[in-house]
Amino acid sequence: MARNVLLSFLGLSDYKPCFYTYQGETSSYTRFVQTAIYELFKKDGEMDVVIFSTKEAEKNNWIDRVNEENQLVEGLKTTFHRIDPKANIKLVVIDSSQDERANWQLFDAILNEIQEGDCIYFDITHSFRTIPFVSLIVLNYARLVKKASIGKIMYGFFEKLGNPRKVDNIPAEKRLVPIIDVTNMAALLDWTNGVDQFIRTGDATVIQQFTSNEVKKIYTDPDSTIEERKQVSELRELANQLDMVGKLMQTARSLQIAEEIKKFREQLNKVRNIETDTVKPLIPLLDEMEKKYENFTEDPFQNLFAMADWCEKNQLIQPGLTLLQENVVTAICRLFRLDETNKNIRTDLHSAIRILLERIPEEDWQVKNPLFVADIVEKLKPYRDLLKPFNPITEYRNDINHAGTRTDARPPQKFYQQLSDSIQKFKPFFEEVSNLSKNYNLKE
Repeated sequence: MARNVLLSFLGLSDYKPCFYTYQGETSSYTRFVQTAIYELFKKDGEMDVVIFSTKEAEKNNWIDRVNEENQLVEGLKTTFHRIDPKANIKLVVIDSSQDERANWQLFDAILNEIQEGDCIYFDITHSFRTIPFVSLIVLNYARLVKKASIGKIMYGFFEKLGNPRKVDNIPAEKRLVPIIDVTNMAALLDWTNGVDQFIRTGDATVIQQFTSNEVKKIYTDPDSTIEERKQVSELRELANQLDMVGKLMQTARSLQIAEEIKKFREQLNKVRNIETDTVKPLIPLLDEMEKKYENFTEDPFQNLFAMADWCEKNQLIQPGLTLLQENVVTAICRLFRLDETNKNIRTDLHSAIRILLERIPEEDWQVKNPLFVADIVEKLKPYRDLLKPFNPITEYRNDINHAGTRTDARPPQKFYQQLSDSIQKFKPFFEEVSNLSKNYNLKE
């Protein structure tokens, strides 16, 4: 069963007692931020505690000791059991050195204490040197291999009270130390990973999953504000729009892609206009996301080419071949004001291109509407050279759609090269029909 677990580090310092506060709640008077976090967040459910400590820190702060004034100083172990005798606490001794070997040992030590599906509350207050860096890597790793999640990442801001020597002169009731929630730093890492995957592959799945989780988290938090809910909702809508465009590309839905990219850009601008500390760090990432579709413009003919080009750049070979071939037909439909969704018209256009390229005599045509086909063949004659790449694309598209079951099936590496070559060869065709369409519009 998944559990809540607090992971924390114990240092050598002679900690001063204080009250820790979080969102209007106050802990017991304590030397240890760990017990304060335990008290303040145990309301989220039963919480196990794992404390990582060097041998030196164990001696100084884990067990009770007598100080120089011959006074008993309560250690963390005793403090925990005084606050909650049933608290499940474990001490893990770590190496105090900071070389590469010790860092890997620390990595293993933290990972070994994380169980499948754990919700981790991570205290970085007394992390030092390379420990925060290693710990963040472990947490990210554990989320992947152990399906762990991050509940909170926290820091006890004791420095707010000033120099530790001056704290002795501050009355107990005024020693109020806030616990700072820095979980959004991990959220930024999630966004970075998601955007990186999107930029490399066009797949927005990670972004969508992360934003959906954030929405759920915010909407189930009774302390969340209307503004926070609005912000995560806008981010979720952006992620959903990205995912929609990706799925349209993957399934070659050519007539919807340009419109959904337009909606994505509109939603992107909405998110950019959210002026909060949460969204500000995302702005450079949003800019990178927008660049992914920078080749899509207001030109409907160039957009037909951009779809296939996008697929080639993102290794979507089968959709790329399909989009390139079908978008040639769509471009002809748009140029000659034909219904681009009419199945019979599109079939006749495929036949007309093949007849033109192979110079098939009219008596050998196998078409349902020979007069229409003859008219199209005549209109396309000036562009015969630009259409020459059409037949090879047809062959490769048929081959890939038959799943390699033909005796003459091509090896897989051939398809990407064919798509890449065909896109370059077809670029002049799409530029030509784009220019022709503008001239037609001027005549009209």
